[in-house]
Amino acid sequence: MPRSHGGAALQHIPLATPGFHGLNTEAASSLLGPEWATELTNAVIDDSNRLAARKGWVDQTTTPNADPFVSGFEYRKHNGSSEIICATDNATIVRSTDEGVSFSAVTGTATFTSGKWEWLNYADTVIGLQSGKAPIVYTGTTFSHLTDVNVPTGKAGTAFAGRLWIADSDGITLKWSALLDETDWTSADSGSIDFKNVWPGTDTIQAVASHNGALVVFGARNIIFITDGAGSELGIDPTQAYIADIISGTGCIAQESVQAVDGDLWFLSDSGLMSLGRLIQERSNPMQNLSSNVQSALIADINLSSFDITDLRSVYSPKDRFYLLSLPRVSGSAEVGTTWTFDTRGRLEDGTARCLGNWTGLIPTVLWRRSNNDIFAANYAYPGELFKYEGQDDNDLAFLFTYRGGWTDLGAPGMLKILKRMAGVFFADTATTVSFKWAWDFEETYSTRIKEFTGDGTAGTWDIGLWDSAVWGGGTQLREGKVVPSGNGKYIRWGLNVSINGQEFSVQQLELFAKIGRLS
Repeated sequence: MPRSHGGAALQHIPLATPGFHGLNTEAASSLLGPEWATELTNAVIDDSNRLAARKGWVDQTTTPNADPFVSGFEYRKHNGSSEIICATDNATIVRSTDEGVSFSAVTGTATFTSGKWEWLNYADTVIGLQSGKAPIVYTGTTFSHLTDVNVPTGKAGTAFAGRLWIADSDGITLKWSALLDETDWTSADSGSIDFKNVWPGTDTIQAVASHNGALVVFGARNIIFITDGAGSELGIDPTQAYIADIISGTGCIAQESVQAVDGDLWFLSDSGLMSLGRLIQERSNPMQNLSSNVQSALIADINLSSFDITDLRSVYSPKDRFYLLSLPRVSGSAEVGTTWTFDTRGRLEDGTARCLGNWTGLIPTVLWRRSNNDIFAANYAYPGELFKYEGQDDNDLAFLFTYRGGWTDLGAPGMLKILKRMAGVFFADTATTVSFKWAWDFEETYSTRIKEFTGDGTAGTWDIGLWDSAVWGGGTQLREGKVVPSGNGKYIRWGLNVSINGQEFSVQQLELFAKIGRLS
């Protein structure tokens, strides 16, 4: 019930799990409920379904490679062992058997000027694809080029049903290898399809993947499904293959964006992040995609003149339950760009994925997931080094977790509000400084109040007037902090800034106490 305060009601506004629906930049200038955020940086959803700060990037390298890495991959062998493979723009490829602690050269006879290879595991070998180059192959010694006269020279491809399926550099021809033989592109067991007369209109092959037993060929504006209808253990028999379905109006713009996510395929189109499963099921308008709530901001990042689509990287983590889309903008050794983060736990009611905003700090120019589900990355700012997603800082550097809610009238449209108190319940396992932020009436100038928590939880931990000390007393991780804000207006936006430097941090609950004044 509202409490009397100076002749007017003091409204208590609890905000449980604030920002849980994620970022909404499309409606950031409108009134939004507390479930939305209008700014999120370096955020994830933790195991308790709370908005939380991400983990950090920890350097694994003892002896860095001489040159920056521009692509990376885990070579997985049938005997259960694995190697890390990385390439540079200085025509070198290296391997590591100790998670990047040290490297040894395996370039062999492979020749190239760009190290941006698309890597595939296939029949106990590594295959590297690059536009205009014959694929390179590695079986554990050194790399060499495939030499068959009919070998394709495109970058889009996949290993599926015991064969390699690779687009040629003309963008309209898809070739397949002989069964379990990456060297054979000429015998009767190999072959090709000319998509020039298959596309509904004009298109080119941008990505190739497999899904639910079918081969999926992505154009820029169309998606084609190829199957043989047999469902055999060997998968598609090319001699019996046929086009099972076509989806027109949307496609994929980068092979590197395609990730298998919980039985689905996620990929980037020219209108945002897409779900193949949703497209198949609903035949929906491509504008209704996984990233609809941040679509304009995401597309703006992709269309920046300083961004090269060949630098795009993505990864899916079933352990951390997110899809990362890294859009680095490499300028010498500068570390710039954006990493977009999407939660994969489930869809919102509108069918979109919960966008958790951008990660700053180390922006991966190389990104992949190991077989043990660890995420690895590299960046131009740290030549020849590999980083693992773990810990709570970026290579001993702090990063900033930020959250901003949406504009609200606190349920009293047209009325003047006087903010009297802001409070929050947080999870923080070491000393933490929380900056409470607020702004009035659609202005972007924020006021700030600071609340500091010590490492042992003894300072500013619990307000006995708000919380049951028998339940919460003595806790060293769940902390309650309150501040006395200032100002007044009809609309308010609030938020938090927290410097993450070795501590875990998540938001359990926020509360506002405001005095509702006269009609303004």
